[in-house]
Amino acid sequence: MQSDKARYAPGQAVAFNATIDAPQAGLTLEVKYLHGLGVVAQQTVTAANSSATWSWTPPATDYQGYLVALTLKNGATVLDETTLGVDVSSDWARFPRYGFLSEFGPKTSAQLDAMVQQLNRYHLNGLQFYDWMDQHHRPLPGTASVPATWNDLANRPTALATLAGYIDRGHARNMKSLFYNLVYGAYPSAAADGVSDTWGLYRDASHANRYTIGGLPGSWEASSLNVLDPANAAWQNYLLNEHGKVYDATRLSFDGWHMDQVGDPGTVYTYGGQVANLPTGFRSMIDAAKAARPAKSLVMNAVNQFGQSQIAPGPVDIVYTEMWTGNEEYSSLGQVIRDNEAAAPGKRSVLAAYVNRGRSGSTGFFNDASVLLADAVIFAHGGSHIELGEHLLGNEYFPNNNLQMSALLQYNLTAYYDFLTAYQNLLRGPDRTFASVALTGTNVQAWPPALGKVAALSTTVGGSQVFHLLNFRDARTLNWRDDNQVQPIPTPVTNLNLSFPLGTAVTKLWVASPDINRGLPRQLTFTQSGGTVSFQLPELNYWTMVVAETGTVTAAAPAPKPELAFTAAPNPFHGTTTLRFTLPKTEAIELSVYDLRGRLVARLRQGMLAAGAHEVAVPAEAVAAGVYVCRLQAASGTVTQRLVKLD
Repeated sequence: MQSDKARYAPGQAVAFNATIDAPQAGLTLEVKYLHGLGVVAQQTVTAANSSATWSWTPPATDYQGYLVALTLKNGATVLDETTLGVDVSSDWARFPRYGFLSEFGPKTSAQLDAMVQQLNRYHLNGLQFYDWMDQHHRPLPGTASVPATWNDLANRPTALATLAGYIDRGHARNMKSLFYNLVYGAYPSAAADGVSDTWGLYRDASHANRYTIGGLPGSWEASSLNVLDPANAAWQNYLLNEHGKVYDATRLSFDGWHMDQVGDPGTVYTYGGQVANLPTGFRSMIDAAKAARPAKSLVMNAVNQFGQSQIAPGPVDIVYTEMWTGNEEYSSLGQVIRDNEAAAPGKRSVLAAYVNRGRSGSTGFFNDASVLLADAVIFAHGGSHIELGEHLLGNEYFPNNNLQMSALLQYNLTAYYDFLTAYQNLLRGPDRTFASVALTGTNVQAWPPALGKVAALSTTVGGSQVFHLLNFRDARTLNWRDDNQVQPIPTPVTNLNLSFPLGTAVTKLWVASPDINRGLPRQLTFTQSGGTVSFQLPELNYWTMVVAETGTVTAAAPAPKPELAFTAAPNPFHGTTTLRFTLPKTEAIELSVYDLRGRLVARLRQGMLAAGAHEVAVPAEAVAAGVYVCRLQAASGTVTQRLVKLD
């Protein structure tokens, strides 16, 4: 079963297609649409041929996940069952599921269609276009027009038609397309294109020894890249001007920039001999990029958290971490997600964590248990994992495809991404917080994990207590990378007696797991006595989620509308003005300026913001003299303010 898009706007219909392997007369499809344990709607679809198509319009509430349960029946006889996740979200950044593309040579329309359909099956709503560019300091070749093909750094072909084809097909499925580029990379020959040595970074204060990214293969276009100072205003202007050419290219419609770095280099110097503060420089580049193109999305890699305290609070859509040495334990995955949420409340984390990397230098297969257990830990903590594209990622050079997925791993990963999508409100909703409620049972202990134990992670979501049980009973390593591929498929734990303290009355207790019945929820019996809730867990493979409802986990009562006011800046105004508004809760917002004919003039801010007071400046260059309407749109309401800019 598949749906036609990776995510849906509120009110947008979902189109489904299901393939029936053995069609026969009298078959029907019974369809249930679940939000948590509750059934939102039901349909019966006639299945007369080898495939069935139908549609459903979800409730108009924004930022909701649904599980579609499909049962194939012949009369009263059940022949097959499956599930699919559906994401209704107006902004990808609330529940990011980030994937990648890395092969951009000439391709047929059928090849493009097949690849995007494959990405869509995992509900990937954002795509990183990795190493597509001509040169890092000049991504697009040509002057008057962009040529049909060019070579990337590795001398691989890039076809303009392939880039455009992927972007257009992704947009048709509500996938964001972000182009990859370093924030500070330039070819050694870049001086001929106007890149000054005075913009560079150096290993010494006398600028005699350049800071470079070296060791690239001899068959590549360059054996090294010069590193520029991301805080240097002249370099920022140069690079952002080149990126402007990318955004404005006729056949391309990229949604933003995936910004990269290579980690902590130790002490480096500007051309003038000052010690460079790279984290501050990263934030400066982020701010400059957003100011240059306010409507475009930004994501920046904090390599092993280098610079994250500066990056995460900046105008980036999501918080992205590439995991390296010192962060290779399962406990590190959870800790980094917690740290990211503390650095940027309301933003969601994506981790680049290369499972089985030590085996990626030669051909073979990924170890299924390594992949699924790492995903279980990341997803249970409220993060997501950039791993899926033309292949599963094996190392930091995304085109590397030496390791392959088994057919079973591919099947299981669709269940994991359906689960991540369907239960996104419980896993990653803005009201989800980590808790310290102890879930007890035989060989069960609170997170972090230990060999031979079941690790229990506790969270609260709205009126519910949520536990994530992660099975390390048979684990042979607590290193998620598992370079030696020793992690075994866990032996299922059955009929596990569990209890937890809770003074509030539990109304329902249910479980769901991507490993069991493809995520279908199952209500459990329980007892509650003396402030303790007791129940029996039927089965645990890698990961099971337990939800104790003490209220509703669906839509909460509407929050007060956010206030938008101009109290600290003039209106009418001449140069700039400042918008001040208050959000009653952490939520996604869009702050835009329109002319009186309703045409978008400037998008000032888009993405998640924390509850509380905020200030956003309207730059002088954003609007000409005239009368405008500024609109703040959030899940909790929409407010407008009339703006008047004078000559």
